[in-house]
Amino acid sequence: MGFEIRNHVLISYTDEPGVTEVTIPDDVTEIGYGAFDGHTLLEKINLPPNLKIIQAGAFEECTSLEHMTLPEGLERIEGSAFFATNIKEIEIPESVKHIGSCAFGSPTYDFEWITLNFHKNQKKTRIMIEMLWLGYTPELRILDFFDHPCYENFSLLEPNYKIQIAVSYYDTDEAIKNYLKRSIKRAVTLAIHRNDKKLLADLLNTGFITKKNIDSMIQYAIEHTQNGGNPEFQVILTDYKYQHFPSDASQITKKLKL
Repeated sequence: MGFEIRNHVLISYTDEPGVTEVTIPDDVTEIGYGAFDGHTLLEKINLPPNLKIIQAGAFEECTSLEHMTLPEGLERIEGSAFFATNIKEIEIPESVKHIGSCAFGSPTYDFEWITLNFHKNQKKTRIMIEMLWLGYTPELRILDFFDHPCYENFSLLEPNYKIQIAVSYYDTDEAIKNYLKRSIKRAVTLAIHRNDKKLLADLLNTGFITKKNIDSMIQYAIEHTQNGGNPEFQVILTDYKYQHFPSDASQITKKLKL
């Protein structure tokens, strides 16, 4: 296989005809700067179990790369490491301490969002990023919160990140729980706007969607559908109302325009 390795650092990879999958040797602990940059044929790259660092631009413009499993023990993902790949969703291990600017995403994506699933504090937190993980203050505050998950750090988060983090952490802090209760309508609106059924399901499971506030959410879902949005959200919310508040559910049936 076309690897150049020095002192456990993978320096570069040379394409071999017809190869779309490679497995990096187990003794590699660092992927060097731009090691796979521009290798557009590679669809799958198996990382070594003892990997600690992915250097800047390591997999940049590997445009056929759609999936990557990051090993537990990985500590640093430097800037542009996965820039302009085709990765739409990725699991971030507990061990990761640093994610550099533009490490994930691309301004030329055919899709709008990339999902980073952070495994921190024995929780899985989905963070949907628009286009790019910029690695500036809003994103760095996410990592600060995971290091010290307290309300003080939570209060510094950008509002849309707050909602996504609160869904995972509302049961750990009363102030975070109260924030999510107050913001539940905005949270549902965010899920509908982003076409994020998983976020909506998580919000429904909190019990914070009530008889008092659900009608306005259903109305927003109906209007969103009429403007070309996904009709599944109005169906999900209406079904939830039938199941939990059956005495009122018939009032909104006539409003549905599927």
